[in-house]
Amino acid sequence: DDEDAAVEEEKEDDKKKTKTVERTVWDWDLLNTVKPVWSRKPSEVDDKDYLEFYKSITRSSEEPLGHIHFNAEGEVTFKSILYVPKTAPHDALSSYGKKVDHIKLYVRRVFITDDFSDMMPKYLSFIRGVVDSDDLPLNVSRENLQQHKLLKVIKRKLVR
Repeated sequence: DDEDAAVEEEKEDDKKKTKTVERTVWDWDLLNTVKPVWSRKPSEVDDKDYLEFYKSITRSSEEPLGHIHFNAEGEVTFKSILYVPKTAPHDALSSYGKKVDHIKLYVRRVFITDDFSDMMPKYLSFIRGVVDSDDLPLNVSRENLQQHKLLKVIKRKLVR
């Protein structure tokens, strides 16, 4: 009898050692597979994409007069799309010299700000667009970023 009892206890111990554990497994689906317009090569983007992008960043229904899409390399590397609107803003003369926010700054495809008063000279304040740089730091405040030396190089290259 004692041997049978010992065998039964061992069988019960074996059953206790193997238990089922529920485990949660996350399955992620990538929803947005489209690259931003400014990060693609200009040869890969058609006029329809440029028009849709212009309308989305300006909240305008009219087409732009023209655009330029370029990648600048050298001291600083950045990608940019700049648009010239077909008509001047209705308050172009009355708001001359005031702060305008028509150029949006991205760092590594993360929106930083559109509140740069010195991004373009006052005489080019009507130009709209996007600038994306991989060289600017992400972990500094916007105030420090405005004084960054690479930003001054970007401003010079945008005016050209």
